[in-house]
Amino acid sequence: MISNAKRKAEQMKVRVSMFVVDNAGLPVAFARMDGTDFHTVDVAHAKAYTAVAYSKNTIELVDEMKSNPLDANGLMFAGRGNVIFIGGGVLAKMNGEIIGAIGVSGAEADQDHACGIEAVSQM
Repeated sequence: MISNAKRKAEQMKVRVSMFVVDNAGLPVAFARMDGTDFHTVDVAHAKAYTAVAYSKNTIELVDEMKSNPLDANGLMFAGRGNVIFIGGGVLAKMNGEIIGAIGVSGAEADQDHACGIEAVSQM
């Protein structure tokens, strides 16, 4: 997954961090492209964790939370830094089952999402 996301980022000429979690939100792998801000690793992790925790791509959750900002703040607070509502967390599924997620951070949210989609598209 990471190599697919990295390839997409290179095509878009952006630098990102990528973080993969399993279906319980536990870390599996991560990578940070040269020149990417150090904090993007934590943001990528939170995006992946959020996707599996809520069983949705984070870009979809962003739209849902726009109408419920107090709920969004409460959920992020309760998530203790593991929950974030920013596009770039994409579910990984096999045979319809969620097996994990990838979080991508470092570019604009729609670019992060595109890298995540590319990461899981060839599974």
